[in-house]
Amino acid sequence: MSQNNVSQSNRANESTAIPSLVITTYNKPELFKFVLETAVKQTVPPKEIIIADDGSEEANFEVTREMRAKTSIPIIHAWQEDRGFRLNRSRNNAIALSTGNYIVLLDGDCYVNEHFIEDHIKAAKRGRFVAGTRVHLNPNRRDHILATRNPRVTCFTPGVSKIFYAIRSPLLSAVFSKTGEKYERTGNKIAGANLGFWLDDVKKVNGFNEVFEGYGGDDEEFTDRLSLAGILRYRLRHLGMAYHFKHKDRPCIDRGADFDKRVAAAIEENGYTMKEEYGLTRAYREGADRIER
Repeated sequence: MSQNNVSQSNRANESTAIPSLVITTYNKPELFKFVLETAVKQTVPPKEIIIADDGSEEANFEVTREMRAKTSIPIIHAWQEDRGFRLNRSRNNAIALSTGNYIVLLDGDCYVNEHFIEDHIKAAKRGRFVAGTRVHLNPNRRDHILATRNPRVTCFTPGVSKIFYAIRSPLLSAVFSKTGEKYERTGNKIAGANLGFWLDDVKKVNGFNEVFEGYGGDDEEFTDRLSLAGILRYRLRHLGMAYHFKHKDRPCIDRGADFDKRVAAAIEENGYTMKEEYGLTRAYREGADRIER
């Protein structure tokens, strides 16, 4: 192969997403198992599945061992000690283990349809991150799905909200998906439950902000920093679909008057990169407390 052809091949490889699927979790092994069951039944499989575990008990490890024996997809379980809600730290632990060039992030109470990874790969373009949607399922629908092991949901299924997003359609997606403006503040419309981004980009902002402990605000803060780094938001609709087992709304933590100062102190002067001790660099250096492959 000529040097020119090699160069063209390398550029093609750089622009093709090779996804690592990161699934966050904390206990609830029955839900976690169902999420994994859908994650391994993809039309296009991820390169690997990495579990970002925020201190679950041993039952979640048993789930990953069982699923590991049933699939050729590598499943890596990254666990940290349970010291309260430290979601961002667990995310960084998992991302630091990625061997793919693209991260697809999913919450452990969200399962996916069989085209989820395929759709995210098609939506992945350099210079942007992908913010997907969720279809909400009430407890009765959740119980039915777990009992039947049938993940199929349509806009006519009882117990479903955000039914418009239950329609998978490339045509509708082309109409309703949208790329945001440069330096767009993403506000409260981002959910880390269904999010795709390039590994190079997450390294550019040095990952998730580990100053955030407790529920609320962390996803928006991360994507705001991506936006400040010049990475555009792409709002993906009607493709890359996730289904959320809805629970009681968790109240956001009362951060206290000094929290914004603590966040500001943890971010470099450029406004988007985390200082080493608060971000992905910490995870590369220290790693998770326990890793099982």
